[in-house]
Amino acid sequence: MEEQEKSSSESTISDQEKEAIRVICQNRLIPFCSFVNLRYTPIWLHKQIAEALERVERGECKRLMLFVPPRHGKSELSSILFPAWYLGKNPDKEIIVASYSQELAEKFGYDTRGLVDDAEYRELFNTRLRADSKSKSKWLTKEGGGYTAVGVGGAITGRGADLLIIDDPVKN
Repeated sequence: MEEQEKSSSESTISDQEKEAIRVICQNRLIPFCSFVNLRYTPIWLHKQIAEALERVERGECKRLMLFVPPRHGKSELSSILFPAWYLGKNPDKEIIVASYSQELAEKFGYDTRGLVDDAEYRELFNTRLRADSKSKSKWLTKEGGGYTAVGVGGAITGRGADLLIIDDPVKN
């Protein structure tokens, strides 16, 4: 019995270790992705994309184009995980994510909103969703930022964005 207690206390993470994990995830995209999705397995390509997206977040890169074959994780990283991480660091900023269809754009919005509303995310960031933000395509943070998902041909006239992501604007 005493051995079980000792092994379980050794496996707990100290407050100092939790804080170190939090700081790393706040500042680096790949550790954030692995923290909020334990099944996320980055490869070299994801690490290169993440470094470029981190430069975007820091304002060092104003335009970034990614040309990656289908089914390589580009959309998960750049259109779902990155916007969540970006809003964690910049809760007062506006994001627009556009895709070839409203349905795909809304899926990105739904998945990103789910991350921002998740307990693991709240361990890392103080960004919170407004209570009335239930839509897949338009939701807001309590801090004044927000997320808009739109399909090609959808209306974004009059809306500004601090971050605009265009993911697969042409079907097939």
